Amino acid sequence: MTGIELRQLRYFAAVAESGTVTEAARRLRIAQPSLSQQIAELERRLDVPLFQRSPRGMELTTAGETFLAGVQRVLADLRAVIETVRETPPRRTVGVCAGLTPTVLADVESALGADTVLESVDTVRQTALLKSGELDFGLLRLPANTDGLFVAEVSDEPLGVVVADDDELAAKETVGYAALRHRELLWFRDSRAPGYADAVLGHLAAHSWRPNTYRPRSTSHTVFVHALRTRPNLVALRPRETVPAGFHWLPFREDPPRERIGLATAHRMSDLLAGARGRGWRVTFDALP
Repeated sequence: MTGIELRQLRYFAAVAESGTVTEAARRLRIAQPSLSQQIAELERRLDVPLFQRSPRGMELTTAGETFLAGVQRVLADLRAVIETVRETPPRRTVGVCAGLTPTVLADVESALGADTVLESVDTVRQTALLKSGELDFGLLRLPANTDGLFVAEVSDEPLGVVVADDDELAAKETVGYAALRHRELLWFRDSRAPGYADAVLGHLAAHSWRPNTYRPRSTSHTVFVHALRTRPNLVALRPRETVPAGFHWLPFREDPPRERIGLATAHRMSDLLAGARGRGWRVTFDALP
């Protein structure tokens, strides 16, 4: 009984339902002799006759009737599985730079409307991975090298100053750049997002704040919390939503630096446009130089 092919089951069901090899061959669009050979081969493998041949056509034997009921269930199950697979949203891999807000992640997952797999990838590495197809989409900090990519700006939030609750600045409602002039800034390695680093540090310098930076090797939440609690002169810049409990967020009194997040893709422009629709995202394309 081994070696039965799916096509033989389809052929058997077609003959049983048509009543003749001629009609079944027409429906299946195959030659009549070939169909007869496949039915005979199926009976040989089962070692039981499925049809009684007569001038009127092909009539099922008792064994054939039992076999037909089972074959119809198998074919129906197969069709159902195929439809399920076709309706299953494709899995998409999304590169995610560190420190994004839950709102951004949730909004992007909703926009893509698919089973998304999030991978932690620095902004600077995402362009190459997007172009190679290793990433379907990338969430990166702007400005960045997006040559050859379609990009939708999905978030543009002001950065505020984060201090521990026992810091003297925590008693204030806002902060000016002059009050930060002697403060150290908790920062990251510029190489991870060079365009964003230049934009933010340049903005601070334009307001006469050129801070010394403290750059731990790890960017984990634990290190972030520990550094702000143990280095009394240290501050950080974050969007309000990402500030953990036990810390205070101060908005800048004027002209804050901003964190802009882009959703980029190299090969799924139509999916990006579909996700942007109704969300106010403007999709741009940065042509290669």
